[in-house]
Amino acid sequence: MPLTDSAPGKGQAILVRALMSCSLIFMASAIAQTTVSVESLTERINRNSDDAQLYIKRGDLYFGQRDFFDAVEDYTTAIELNPDADQAYFGRGMALARQGLISDGIADLTVFIKRNPDSSLAYTKRGVRYMWKQDFKNAEKDLERALELNPDNAEAHDDLGVVYAKRQAYAQAIDHFSATIRLDPSYQKGYHNLALSLYITGQDDQALVVVNQALALNPNHKDALLLKSNILEDLGRYEEAALLKEDAEFLPEKNWTESISVE
Repeated sequence: MPLTDSAPGKGQAILVRALMSCSLIFMASAIAQTTVSVESLTERINRNSDDAQLYIKRGDLYFGQRDFFDAVEDYTTAIELNPDADQAYFGRGMALARQGLISDGIADLTVFIKRNPDSSLAYTKRGVRYMWKQDFKNAEKDLERALELNPDNAEAHDDLGVVYAKRQAYAQAIDHFSATIRLDPSYQKGYHNLALSLYITGQDDQALVVVNQALALNPNHKDALLLKSNILEDLGRYEEAALLKEDAEFLPEKNWTESISVE
């Protein structure tokens, strides 16, 4: 929801695989328009090809379908029709980064932020993209600003926790992951990251409680099952750990929508 760590210690292999993940909240406009189809918007665009808002709406739908190329095309057309279409810059910034054009995505999100300096969401999304570039200094600045604007931003707490975990500042990471699940009890990745941080810091009993909460939200999440297996092994419950690991190995990899790679 991507890094080079020092010599791995307890739990570092799992940290490399799972902790450096960043969440994505699908754009609200795309979710709100689930009853609108690409086809119906295309028909409307054909009748009114100068309406920038129609291209933005269709771009949002393409983004929600993970068709990032067509999303970028529509957002770009919207910007050409109306350079003041802030939401098109936001959407294109999101989609470009998902295509691997992270710097271009950051540039578009920066335009949006300059015009909308009170957007906690925009700072969060730009912060995530800085994380993808392993620019954790700017990521931290953006995520802290996101929380200044909205202390109840669960996603920003989770992502800032990842930044602290990367530095091995686990006490601060745990504080932010705890805030994430307090603010949004359905945030599965927050539970996983909290459990992982507790495990790495030797708090196995607490880690087991939290990873079970993560698995209650998604019983077949491979990384969470493997984490639980490691925790059980540390607790001396070797048989349970081995069985759980065997079961988990047959599950497909399930990554959160936004993640940064670890090298």
